[in-house]
Amino acid sequence: MSDISTNRPENQDPSTPPAATVPQPRIWPLIVIAALLLAAITIPGQIAPSTLFHFMSLMWGALIGMGLTGLWLVAFSQIPWKERLGAIALVTALILTAIFLSHSSMNAMVLGVVIFPWTVVACGAVALLAIPLGWSVQRAALVAVMVTTTVLVLCLRMEGVRGTITADFAPRWSPTTEETLLANQKETSQTQAAPDAESLTAATSFWPGFRGPQRDGVVRGVTFATDWDKEPPKELWRRSVGPGWSSFCVIGQQIVTQEQRGEEELVTCYDASTGEPVWQYAIETRFEEPLAGPGPRATPTFHNGKLFTQGGSGYVSCINAADGAEVWQRDLVEDLNAKTPEWGFSGSPLVVGNLVIAFAGDQSKADKSVVAYDAETGDLKWTAGKGKHSYCSPHLAKLGGVDQVIMISDWGVQGIAPADGKILWENEWDIEPGNRVVQPQIVADSVYVGTGLGMGTRKLDIKHAAEAWSATEEWTSRNLKPYFNDFVQLDGHFYGFDDRIFTCIDVATGDRIWKGGRYGHGQTLLVEDAKVLIVVSEDGELALVQATPEGHEEITKFRVFANKTWNHPVVADGKLFLRNGEEMACFELRDWQETKKADE
Repeated sequence: MSDISTNRPENQDPSTPPAATVPQPRIWPLIVIAALLLAAITIPGQIAPSTLFHFMSLMWGALIGMGLTGLWLVAFSQIPWKERLGAIALVTALILTAIFLSHSSMNAMVLGVVIFPWTVVACGAVALLAIPLGWSVQRAALVAVMVTTTVLVLCLRMEGVRGTITADFAPRWSPTTEETLLANQKETSQTQAAPDAESLTAATSFWPGFRGPQRDGVVRGVTFATDWDKEPPKELWRRSVGPGWSSFCVIGQQIVTQEQRGEEELVTCYDASTGEPVWQYAIETRFEEPLAGPGPRATPTFHNGKLFTQGGSGYVSCINAADGAEVWQRDLVEDLNAKTPEWGFSGSPLVVGNLVIAFAGDQSKADKSVVAYDAETGDLKWTAGKGKHSYCSPHLAKLGGVDQVIMISDWGVQGIAPADGKILWENEWDIEPGNRVVQPQIVADSVYVGTGLGMGTRKLDIKHAAEAWSATEEWTSRNLKPYFNDFVQLDGHFYGFDDRIFTCIDVATGDRIWKGGRYGHGQTLLVEDAKVLIVVSEDGELALVQATPEGHEEITKFRVFANKTWNHPVVADGKLFLRNGEEMACFELRDWQETKKADE
């Protein structure tokens, strides 16, 4: 398209100079900006998904694209100034309309990082297609795109994002699953008699908390039928649940989880056989952020007849497991001047002896990242550790013959003496501004730290001589890069998510053995004696996979939930318990046999 045209009457002598020249709008820079922006928001997600490069390309792509688009409009578009000022006024009005009238989930970050880039891409596409039709049609098409985008923004709410940083949307006027649950909720929340408090001892809990007795995601001492391709597990019950990314702890014939309902953050107990509610414990608080949604992130921990919980807003509670009565409650924000992490307090409390240990985060550089409370009274006993934020849980391990708490944060990893909070050893692996979410794996005297954002898994050899401890990096492998998806270990091999693709690596070397099976950003559980992996995909599918270094061998896969599923699965007492942020379900496992005591 020519940038300049002349206003010469048809009967005017060609030798006579034109009366005036009228510049034509210069549209090609907008098309180029749109093409570059499209590349910035799509290509990094294909070549390096869920990495810092992917995140930064989205953020900086949006910011640079916004700046270039504004610069083009003001300085290089050659649109008549009257139209240029009108365009600026229209864009400003539409932006203000979107900011002040859209749903609360469509905040400035969502509008700037998600909506704006695709609006510019759409503008570039219609401008390109309308080139043969002239500026008047192009102008109308550009206005239509911007107005239509604004109307869509006003009509939608964001339902969070997937691990691939793709957003889910729903009509603004449709009720959320949480609103539907609240509307259908019965007036009475207790439908059964509470269990006998005296019967709730530590021995009654086959699965006492997050990822099992050792927090390693392994079911030990049991087998069951694994021919799920011929006869899958039988669904026993299914019910709605409030939003949250908690898993379950199993206490006798009860299961306990955490969820959000309106302005109350709940710890809820259900009958394991029927799914009927037994009791609930409520705190008047609500944690919510637009990307992962509302609700608690941690899982209750059961110990000696009590439950210890940590909510998304930072309340640490001790609850009677028989009836949900509060024993004590502490507030990490108040106790330690902690700042609520961007994605909420997410660590499941760890009970060691008479102490309850939780991660709080250190905003003051004063060694207050980890806190220990007295399990009986809730009195603060000690604080220790580095790191501003962590979405991992404290992890108990025996290294060099010494019990210690392994804590992973954005700063790195530390071994802490549980009795007094003394730092035994540490290894700095700073990933600021990234986040750490994955639990460590302990093999002999080595600690394996998995990190997403394209960074990989690190093996640390922990040694103890006299009073001196050391943590030496043995290797760091990029063959296993878990984002927020925990991995498991069997017979010298790790099985887990290398971003979105399931993989197996060698524990000793970090070398890849095989890679295959796409389950999004899901979670996995190892049934050790049966040598199978239960994998729950991000899209709500349940897969049974052979735990073998010979290759990815999927026995079967079927759908359980229709929506995003990030919660860890649990197996206990012949049942498989699954949930996401909307519903939970229980399946019966055929031919369940206990081969030995789970704690042997």
